[in-house]
Amino acid sequence: MNQTDTYSTLHRDYAFADALRETIEQLDANTGLVYLLADDERTLRTAIVAGAQPTIFTMPEQVDVGDPYATAAAFRTGEMTMAGFPTPHSPDLKLASRVPFPYSVVSVPLDTPAGRLGVVTVIWIPPRTRFLYARQVAWLVNRVTSLAGALAALAATGVSMRPGNKPALLPVYRRGVPPAGTANFGWGLPGLPGSTEVSFMYQVHQLAAELNEAASVNEVMAVTRKRIMTPFGARSFLVSTFRDGRLWVAGHSGYPTVALRLLHGSAADPHRPDADALLKHTSLFFEDRTTLLASYPSAVEDGVEAAVFLPIVMSGRPTGVCTLGFDRPRTFSSQERAVSMMMMDLLGPALERASLGESARTLAESLQKKLLPRDLVEVPGMVTTARYVPAPSTAGLGGDWYDMVPLSGGRIALVVGDVEGHSIESSVVMGQLRSAVRAYATEGHSPGAVMVRANRLLNELDTDLMATCCLISFDINSGLAEAALAGHPGPLLRTPDGFVHSPQLPPNVPLGVEPEATYGVRELTVTPDTLLMLYTDGMTESRSLDTALWARTLLKPASASLEKLADHLLEEATTHGTHRDDVALLLARYEGPRPGPNRRITRKTFHRHDLRAVKAARQFISDSLHTWGMDQMIDSFQLVTSEIVTNALIHADSDVDLRLREYPDHLRLEVRDGDPTPPVPASITLTDDTNEHAEHGRGLIIVDSLSSEWGNSPSGRGKTVWVDMYNQ
Repeated sequence: MNQTDTYSTLHRDYAFADALRETIEQLDANTGLVYLLADDERTLRTAIVAGAQPTIFTMPEQVDVGDPYATAAAFRTGEMTMAGFPTPHSPDLKLASRVPFPYSVVSVPLDTPAGRLGVVTVIWIPPRTRFLYARQVAWLVNRVTSLAGALAALAATGVSMRPGNKPALLPVYRRGVPPAGTANFGWGLPGLPGSTEVSFMYQVHQLAAELNEAASVNEVMAVTRKRIMTPFGARSFLVSTFRDGRLWVAGHSGYPTVALRLLHGSAADPHRPDADALLKHTSLFFEDRTTLLASYPSAVEDGVEAAVFLPIVMSGRPTGVCTLGFDRPRTFSSQERAVSMMMMDLLGPALERASLGESARTLAESLQKKLLPRDLVEVPGMVTTARYVPAPSTAGLGGDWYDMVPLSGGRIALVVGDVEGHSIESSVVMGQLRSAVRAYATEGHSPGAVMVRANRLLNELDTDLMATCCLISFDINSGLAEAALAGHPGPLLRTPDGFVHSPQLPPNVPLGVEPEATYGVRELTVTPDTLLMLYTDGMTESRSLDTALWARTLLKPASASLEKLADHLLEEATTHGTHRDDVALLLARYEGPRPGPNRRITRKTFHRHDLRAVKAARQFISDSLHTWGMDQMIDSFQLVTSEIVTNALIHADSDVDLRLREYPDHLRLEVRDGDPTPPVPASITLTDDTNEHAEHGRGLIIVDSLSSEWGNSPSGRGKTVWVDMYNQ
C-alpha cells in the first residue's frame, strides 16, 4: 500500500473507529475488531482493534476463514454468530484458544452490494451471564449495516477494502467509578481513564526490557520476582520447567521448602493444578484455597490462600509453568489475566535462552577442564599450585592453559600458554598444543627446541589462531633452569630476600606466526626458597598491570601457603577493573635439594564407588603417621580425613585423591576431587531454605575446629581441600 492509498484509507479507518467506539459503549463490551478479507481470499486480518489495554494486545491478528471460531463462521455463513454465552450454539464452534481468558463473542458479517468485505467482532470479558437483549442485537445489526453502507460508498471512490500491513489500535477507556466488586490492587489510579491500563503496560514493558538483559536463570528469576510477583502483590512465586514428563523447579521466592521438595522433579500429573494448566495450555485462577481444593483435592499444601497457575508455552510446546501464591483470598480482573499471560510470553523465551546459555557454558567449562591437567605432579623440593578462571563474558571457552611435566634426571618443566580467542576452536587448539609441548618436553628437548616444534605443529594445523607460551625446564638438584618465551609475558621470581624481578628473556615471536622461527633461550640460577610465578596476560590486561605492581603484591610478608597467595593474586586480578580475559596462574616454590625428614609425601587414591573408602582412608592416615613417628596426631587427622573424604565421595561423584605432606613445622592433608564447588561450613541454626543446600557442610565445623588452617583450592578439573596441623 503506497502513501496515497494510506491517506485514502484513513476515511475508512475513521469509520471503523466511530463504529467500534459506539458499539463498545452502547453494549458495555470490552473489545471490538474489524476483520477484512486479505488478498489471498482465505485469511481475515484485523484492520482495527478497539478496547481497553492490555486486552487489545491479546486479540488474534488474523483468522483463517475455515477456522471454527465465531469470526470465521460469520464470514462463511453470512449470519450473526456468537459463542461463550449461556445459550445453545453450534457444538462445532469454539472460542479462539489464542485469547488467554474466557470471554463471550458476537460476530456480524460486513456485507455490501459488491460482496462480503469482512466481519465486525465484539468481545466481552469476563463472559456475559446472559445473552444480549433483542434491542441490543437489533442495534448491533443496524450499526454494522450502516457501517457497510459507508464502506460501499468509499469503495465506489476507489478506497481499498483490503487490510493494511498493520492494524490500527484504538484505546477505549471506561469512565467513572469501576463497577462494584471490581478490585484494582494498586494498578494505577481508579477513576482516571487510562491510568490502570497504562500501568499494566508499563510493567509489561519493564519486564521485557529487564529480561533482555538477564543472562542467567538466577537473573531471570530475580526479574520475575521484581516485575511479576511484586506488582501482582503475590507472597510467593515458583517457576518450574517441563522436561522428560516432569516439572523441575528453576527458581522460587517465598515458597515453603517442604512444598518445593515434593514438587521438584515430580511427574506432570494432570491432578496437579500447575501440571494441568501446562498440559491444557490454560491459565488457572483460584480466588481461595477452598475453590482450589474443590478442583484439585491432592494439591500440595503450600500455605497460600489464592493461587494462579500460568502455563509457559512456546510455539505450541509446553515449556514450564509459573505459580503465584497470595496470603489472602482475592479476585483477578480480566486485565490482570490478560497481562499475566502476556508476561508469560516474555518469560518463556528468556528462561529458555538463559537455560541454554548455562547449559552451553557448563559444557564448555567441562571441556575446558578436561583439557587442563587433573592435578600437578608431586616433586620433592618443589611445591606448586595453579589456578584457571574463564572470562565471565564468554561461554566458558578459552585458550589459556598451564602444565607441570616431570622429566628425567630430577628435572621438571613448568608451562603456561595462551591460544588467542574464546571459542571451541581456541579450546581444541589449546588441547593440541598442550599435548604437543608436553610430549616434546618429555622427549628431552630443550625449551627452545620444544618451541620450534610446537610452532611448526601450529602452523601445520588447520587454524589461523596463534598462541603464546612460557616454558621453564628446571633441575631440582642444582637449581639451574632454562627458560624460553614465545611472545608471552616473562615469569616473575621472588628471591629469599624478598626481591621481585622478571628475568630478561628473549621475547621471540608467538607460535603459529612464522613457520621457520627460532626461539632464544636463557639460563637461570634459582636459589632455594625462591618463588616462581608464570601467568597469562589475563592477570594484567584489565588494568595494564606492570611488574612493579606485581612486585608490591608479592613483597607482602611471605605466606607459608601458596594456596592463599594464589587466591590473593587472582582476587587482585579479577576484582580491580574489568576482567574480560581468561586467567591461568602457576606458582612454584623451589625448596632446594634437601632430602630426608620434613620433606616426605605419601598418597592414595580411592574409587568413587568404593564403599570402604572412608575406612581405608582412616587406616592410610594411621599407618603413615605411625611410620613417620607422629602417633600423637593420628586421632585428629583421622577425624578430619573422615569428614573431608566423606564429603568428596558423596557430593563430587568422582575419584578421590588423598595426600599427606610433611613440612618442617606442620603436616598438610590434601583431598582432591572432581567437583569445583567449594565446601562451606554450615551452622545448624540456619533457616530451612539454607539448610537444604548446606547439610553436607556441617562436618566442616569439625575440620575448622581441629585444624590450624584449612582452605579450598580449585584445580584444573575440580578442587583440593587442604588442612594444616602444626606439630604437637
